[in-house]
Amino acid sequence: MPRLSDSDPELLRKHLPSAAWPVVVDWLRKNPVQVRIARPRQTKLGDYRSASRTQPHRVSVNADLNPYAFLVTLVHEFAHYSTFVNQRRWTAPHGPVWKSEYARLMRPFLSDTVFPADVLGALERHLVDAPASSCTDQGLMRVLMNHDPEPRQLLEELPDRSVFRFNERVFVKGPQLRKRYKCHCLNDRRNYIIDPMAEVQVNGPMVVLKAS
Repeated sequence: MPRLSDSDPELLRKHLPSAAWPVVVDWLRKNPVQVRIARPRQTKLGDYRSASRTQPHRVSVNADLNPYAFLVTLVHEFAHYSTFVNQRRWTAPHGPVWKSEYARLMRPFLSDTVFPADVLGALERHLVDAPASSCTDQGLMRVLMNHDPEPRQLLEELPDRSVFRFNERVFVKGPQLRKRYKCHCLNDRRNYIIDPMAEVQVNGPMVVLKAS
C-alpha cells in the first residue's frame, strides 16, 4: 500500500471542503503520490513532478488558497499525474488527453455539497475547454476569489499609473494590451506584461532596489 502523503493527512484535510475529503483520501490511498502544502507562490498555484529514482510522484498546492481553489488546483495537478501514468508516453501537458482526465477526476466533486452554486457554474464552464492554468480562466478565478476570507488586491482593479509591488519589484501600471497590462518596472527600467489577475501590493513603503 503506497503512502498516503508525506504531509499530515489531517493538515491536508483542513485545506479542503469537508465533503471532498472521502474522494481525495481514496485517491491518495490508491496512488503513490506525495502531496505537499507549499508556501504561497505568485507564479503558480500548484505543480506536479513525476517520479525519479529517489523521489515518488509529487503534487504541491499553495497553502494560501481557499478550500474551493485548493481543491480545483489539487484536481488539476492530480490529472497531470494520472495522465502521465496512464499514457506512459509524452502527451501535450494540457492537451485533449489531459483535459478529458481533468474533467473525469473533477466529476465526483460537481455537487452542491462540495462547491457553492457560483463556483459550480464557473467550473462547468471552465471544464468545457480547460486552459493550461486555472489562473488563466479569469471567470473562474474571480468566482473563487469571492470566497477568500480577505479580499486580494488585483492589478486590474488599480487605476492607470498606479505604483504597486509585485514579485518583490516596484511597477507603474500602464495600458492594457489585449488581455494583459504593460507595466514599467522601476527597479530595472524595463517593461513587463502582467496578467490582470495578478495579486499586487499597494500599501507600505515602495522601496526601489536597483537590479544587480
